[in-house]
Amino acid sequence: MSARTRSKPFFGLCLAVLALGCLLAMAEDEKPTKAKIGEKAPNFTLKDTKEQERSLSDFKGKTVILEWTNPECPYVRKHYGPTKSMEKTSRKVKELDSTAVWLAIDSTYGTTEKKLNFWIEQHDIKYPILLDADGTVGHLYDARRTPHMFVIDKKGVLRYHGAIDDNPLLTKPEEETTNYVVNAVKQIVKGDVVSPDYVKPYGCTVKYKRPGPGG
Repeated sequence: MSARTRSKPFFGLCLAVLALGCLLAMAEDEKPTKAKIGEKAPNFTLKDTKEQERSLSDFKGKTVILEWTNPECPYVRKHYGPTKSMEKTSRKVKELDSTAVWLAIDSTYGTTEKKLNFWIEQHDIKYPILLDADGTVGHLYDARRTPHMFVIDKKGVLRYHGAIDDNPLLTKPEEETTNYVVNAVKQIVKGDVVSPDYVKPYGCTVKYKRPGPGG
């Protein structure tokens, strides 16, 4: 066998390895980048409780508020019940920016449209709740608590994420409470740098699906 003949399998193997490397690199490039302050918020598509698909990209050019929620969490219940702080925050955001969009996301494993529709009716919620039962979007945004809030500006850049306010015990009077979501939107409208742009969120841990054996 000549040297040229022996080199053919080796050359073919090199091409195969190179092609595999290119494919892996392409797959890595297509993988969504996790959400980071000051960077473009990663796009996602989820269905709401009416089976309508909602994508972040649908709201290009608008301020978007993302609220991670779970109706079974006591903190969420207080924000929707006695204090009504979630409703008040949503209303204040609209007063500051009439085109702002509010989307709630439930990444609780096992959540259902039926449970969420009951919650929506019970509290007369005006914005959609999106189902993320497999936790894909929650992990993409590193949502850790319910509630955990995210503010995205009109350019699609994540400007704030964290706690809704500085009232984790939910005992402070409204006039003594700093609402970080309203604060962020107010600064965005003015063209200012958002400060603070992160405050550690409080509440219940997000009840993500647990990985199976070997997962």
